Amino acid sequence: MSGMRVRTFLFLTLPALFLVETTAHTALAQAFDPANERHALSSQLVETYGPQLVAVLVILVGAVLGRRALAFRAEGPQQLPRWRLAALPMVGFLAQEHLERILQDDQVGWLTTLEPVVLIGVGLQLPCGLLAVWLVRTLLRAAERLGCTLARRGLHGPRPLEQLAASASPSLRLSVLASRHAGRAPPFPA
Repeated sequence: MSGMRVRTFLFLTLPALFLVETTAHTALAQAFDPANERHALSSQLVETYGPQLVAVLVILVGAVLGRRALAFRAEGPQQLPRWRLAALPMVGFLAQEHLERILQDDQVGWLTTLEPVVLIGVGLQLPCGLLAVWLVRTLLRAAERLGCTLARRGLHGPRPLEQLAASASPSLRLSVLASRHAGRAPPFPA
C-alpha cells in the first residue's frame, strides 16, 4: 500500500474483495456441497446480513468516490490498487474453510485445503478477485476524471452575467434594455 491511500484500501478495495469472496464462497457451497453442515452457518449469515452488507458497501463506495472526485484539485491523481490484491479472496476463502472446519469438528483440519471442492473454490476466487480489482480501478478512474473536470471548471471562476445570458437558450436572454446595448436615448415613439 505504498502509494495507494489507506482509506481507499480499507473502505473500497477491501470491502469489494470481501463481498466477492463471500458471494463466490456461498455460491460454490450451494452448487457443489449443499448437504454439508459446515457451510450452513456461513450461508445463513450471508442470507441474513447480505443486503445490509451490500448497502453499507454502496455507502462506502459513494463516500470514497465522492471524496476522491472532490479532492482531486488539492491532491491530484492517486495511485490505483495493484492487481496483486486479487489474490486476497483466495486467502480469505482458505481461512473461511478452515474456520468452518474448526467450528464444525472442534479441530484443525489441515487436509481441508486438499479437498476437491476447496481446490475448485480457490481456483475460482482469483477471477472473482480480478473482477473486483478491475471494478474498483474503473470506479476510481471515473472519479478522478470527474474530479479533473470539476477542477478545470473551477479554475475559470464564475462567468459574468452577459456570458451566461448569451449561452442560455433564447427564451432566457436578457432584453436589450437590461443589457449594455440600449444606450442613453429616449424611448422611440411608435
